[in-house]
Amino acid sequence: MRKEIDKYVQNLQEAFFARKMRPKFHFSSPAGWMNDPHAPVWYRGEYHLFFNYYPYDIEGVRPKCWGHAVTKDFTSYRLLPTAIAPDMIHDRDGCASGCAVVHEDRLYLLYTGRNYYRRPREVQCVAYSEDGIHFIKEKRNPVVLPQSREEMDFRDPWVYPKDHSWQMLLGGKKEGTPCLYQYESDNLVDWSYSGIFAKAKEGQGSMWECPSLFQTEEKTVLLTSPEHIDGIRQKSLYFLGREIAGNFYQEVKEEVDYGCDYYAAQFFSSQNGPMMVNAWMNKWDNEHKTKTEGWIGTMTTPRTFFLGQDGKVKGEFINSLKKLRKNEVHLSNISMESDRGFSFAGGKTSFWMKADLVWETMQGTYFEMRFLTGKAGSGGLTIRFEKNKNCITVENHTVNHEESRRCIPVQFDFWSQNLKMDILVDVSCVEILIANEIFITNCVYPDVESGVSHYCKTDDKMQIPQITLYDMNPAEFHFEMLE
Repeated sequence: MRKEIDKYVQNLQEAFFARKMRPKFHFSSPAGWMNDPHAPVWYRGEYHLFFNYYPYDIEGVRPKCWGHAVTKDFTSYRLLPTAIAPDMIHDRDGCASGCAVVHEDRLYLLYTGRNYYRRPREVQCVAYSEDGIHFIKEKRNPVVLPQSREEMDFRDPWVYPKDHSWQMLLGGKKEGTPCLYQYESDNLVDWSYSGIFAKAKEGQGSMWECPSLFQTEEKTVLLTSPEHIDGIRQKSLYFLGREIAGNFYQEVKEEVDYGCDYYAAQFFSSQNGPMMVNAWMNKWDNEHKTKTEGWIGTMTTPRTFFLGQDGKVKGEFINSLKKLRKNEVHLSNISMESDRGFSFAGGKTSFWMKADLVWETMQGTYFEMRFLTGKAGSGGLTIRFEKNKNCITVENHTVNHEESRRCIPVQFDFWSQNLKMDILVDVSCVEILIANEIFITNCVYPDVESGVSHYCKTDDKMQIPQITLYDMNPAEFHFEMLE
């Protein structure tokens, strides 16, 4: 099955590069449907990036395989042969999400095998590789079964080393309460049950997926993706808390990203130290308008993730992405007046923008920026800062679902500080970072043939000290599916 997939995808590379809505420096589906990325792992001089996808059509319910790509710095990718595909009784309905780790110079994949006609329907499996390309499924699969054969939700293993052994976190629910199960192993094959690592509180969803964590000297940061929370099917949250005697006690809960297209986020260790996170830039119920081009699914750019001195979680776009920047342009001391828009970036569809804002110069009630709008001013994405309402409103005008418009409350001291923003615009993707704390990710579907524009405006007067713009070179993509 894997060889058939590889031949099929390799023959689609011309269509891949011809897509009009394909982002140029984000990783998007090689073919058909793509959802959860699995945390990249550094192995033999490269990051190995795995992802769930079904290349033959855009139906997300199909049995998934694991696609495989490698990169040194997330600016150039090589698509390698399919890592694993459904070909066993325990994964006949899909090789679902999981993670990759390195043990004794072997590259191990731990994944959820699905068979909807058996009980339990979700079990945990292992595959391994001696060269990082060809993977063999463990003969003893499945290696982890739920405590009850009737357990319906038991998936997304995330494995990490601790105290000379391996720990596994698994998403699930116990007696109707979302939770994370924990297992332990010395060799990644023989696992023993350790108990429940974390439980949800009231109102924290119906099921927890895609767990991962990292620890600082003072805190444990737990990342998970709850289903059916706050009236929305899916979100990615992080919890600050403490791990005591094998149990996690949450203290602070926040969203990882406030956009309407961010899910299945996972931590991973970077080569040079900082913890990073990447995610699927989409969600199951969203409007997937790239389906007209025969593909669905994009990954966010990786972000660093760290705990600041003020105790808040901070983030930055990955530093190596700056290698793609070119043609730096500075716009200084921009004076804005009532509802007269200031245009920037022309009709470009891929650029990096940095903006410095000083709220003391804002005399009206709002300041907004619009990206990828049509020439007539319709469509695109709007981010509006509303001082009188003490919130940031984000509206995606190219989709129509429950998250197309969101109001993000901010602290009152937000308006007393100068603000720095980073915005990545990439054809059908917009990622916004505000003050190194608030990420907002959206898929935006512009009419690229008719042309786009970008502008900002206010309802009174405002002075913008500086806007810096960079064109972005495309990331390289090489299809090496066939040997």
